[in-house]
Amino acid sequence: MTTTGPMSNIPVYDPNVAASAAASSSTGTSATDQTQNFLKLLIAQIKNQDPMAPMDASTMTAQMSQLNMVTSMSNMNTSMTAMLNQMQSVNFMNQAALIGHSPVVAGNGIAFDGASEVILGANSANPLTSVMATITDASGNVINSTSLGNIVAGMKNFAWDGVDADGNRVAAGSYSISISGTNAAGATESPTVYVASPVAAVSKGTNGDSLLTLVDGRQINASTVQQWIS
Repeated sequence: MTTTGPMSNIPVYDPNVAASAAASSSTGTSATDQTQNFLKLLIAQIKNQDPMAPMDASTMTAQMSQLNMVTSMSNMNTSMTAMLNQMQSVNFMNQAALIGHSPVVAGNGIAFDGASEVILGANSANPLTSVMATITDASGNVINSTSLGNIVAGMKNFAWDGVDADGNRVAAGSYSISISGTNAAGATESPTVYVASPVAAVSKGTNGDSLLTLVDGRQINASTVQQWIS
């Protein structure tokens, strides 16, 4: 790389300027750079071809078609990426409208606030009879038990009003619930327990999916929600 001398306008080589120019040059990996490089090679090929045996027109047409195909695929990838980003943004905005609503999520922990009714669920793979739901406190003491009767396969919802076996409202805190019943073979079977909690916040995950932070402290992927109750 040369620069102009201050006195005589004689070009002078400057290694610092040359290094800077080399560092800022394009890598030539973009679709535009590849197109320009292809055209330069094509022009050079035409200039240096044998006048007595010019390049076959069909070969040139095939090369141009391949170039157009590569360029089209690059543009399509760019468009698809932009469309995906837009769809994720729209989905995120839609999920934000769920704040305050309550998904029913798998788990047996109950964060009782001391006042509000808690919506629960039992998702059974098989019909069960004599189903019992038992609620215990953080120390493992049984607070209350209730019969759910017979349930069919699938989700069955019920509620706990926050009272113990004597009808007294319990203090706010952490509680657990377990559910069990008897299947057709006479064996004890425990369906999957679900606990509802309002959505407190919505955030984006590493893959662009929506993460829901619940009032009870759990953070779940929006795609894992099996049921909404409000």
